[in-house]
Parts: sequence; C-alpha cells; structure tokens
Amino acid sequence: MRKVFLSSMLLNELKPEDPTYYTSDDFELSENRYDFPMTYLIDDKVKANDEIVIITAIQQDSGNNVNNATVNYKKYKAEVEKILQERNVNFKFEEIMLTENFDSLTFNKFFKQVAVLINDNDQLFVDVTFGMKPYCISLFVAVAYAEKAARNVDVDTVIYAQKYSGFSRAKTAEEKAKDPSKSRIYDITGLFYLNAIAGNAKPGQKHKLDKALDLLINDWWG
Repeated sequence: MRKVFLSSMLLNELKPEDPTYYTSDDFELSENRYDFPMTYLIDDKVKANDEIVIITAIQQDSGNNVNNATVNYKKYKAEVEKILQERNVNFKFEEIMLTENFDSLTFNKFFKQVAVLINDNDQLFVDVTFGMKPYCISLFVAVAYAEKAARNVDVDTVIYAQKYSGFSRAKTAEEKAKDPSKSRIYDITGLFYLNAIAGNAKPGQKHKLDKALDLLINDWWG
C-alpha cells in the first residue's frame, strides 16, 4: 500500500520576516515548525518503511521569470525530504505542471492528470488549501473518482488551512515576532464522505437522507 499525499503549491510569496504559524484543534501538530500545512500531515502519517508518493500541482514559470510557486515548491520539497529520509522510507515526487493560460477544458485535463497517478490500494492524504479554486475542485473530484473507481483506495485525511489571519501585516518586525500570523488547519475529511453520500443518492431519497444527515451531523444547527 502506498501513502499518497496530494496538494497544490502556494502561489503567494513566503516572507521569512512574517512567517505563518500553524495551529489546529483537529490535529496534534508536530513541535517542528513547517511552512506548509501538508508537511505537518506528512510528519504525522509517515512511518518507517512506508512507500510514499508526493504529488504536487505547481504553476509553471512564465518565460524566464521564476514564479513564487516554483520557489515555494523547492522549500516544500526540502522540508518533506528531510522527514522522509529520517524515516527510512521509499519515496518519490510527482509534479503536475499547471499553465497560466487556460480554457474551460484545462481543469478537466488536470482532473485526468491527478486520477491516473492514483493506483489500486493507495491511501490518500489531500490538502486543498492552495491554488486556484477550480484546481482545488478538480483535485477533490479526482480523488472522489479514484476512491470509487479503483480497488481498495482509502481517503484517509483531507485538510484545509486558513492561510493568513492578517493580524500582523501592518505591524513592525518586532511586533510580528511577538504576534505572528496564525493559520488554523482543519480536518474536512467528513465533507469528502458527505460528497460520497450525495453521489450515491437516488431521486426520491432526499427526505430520508435529510433525516440521516441529522443523525450524522448532530450539531447541524449549531
């Protein structure tokens, strides 16, 4: 069984003088500080002798201009490689290059690119934090397709991180150090499986399924 980690790369510039600190009520995060939410998941889920695949969608450079996504991916790859090498695992990185110029079919093609990289018996971990919204939707749909169409694919965890709170942007460097930007990592795996329920629903079942949802989501009304 492979453990497969899928995400899109951050498009904005990472600023060392104003780092983001990740927190979570849903996960017990490593005391190590990472620049990317997926790295926390990798640190938690990867065990010795695992077979690991890291799949990342990255915005292509434009001409001779190196964009933020390329720079960020190098940082992400470095912090992930350090963990994987320490755990003594077999691993490989797969990159899906995204174009700046797209049409209505671009996101369908991305769906296919993701889907073909998922194999039978894979265990999937997904981060939908970064990237353009249509790419995030395409990633989500591709994972749903693979979970249903392949054999024994398990969607273990889906996360989303609120990237910046914005509290420290107007502060001095000293103030930023004392009160850094914080980002909360959410476990949205339940949303994936609610989507599966929706996909399996048949006409005329809504009233019955609404009652089932009341039981599944016991705090639906807050």
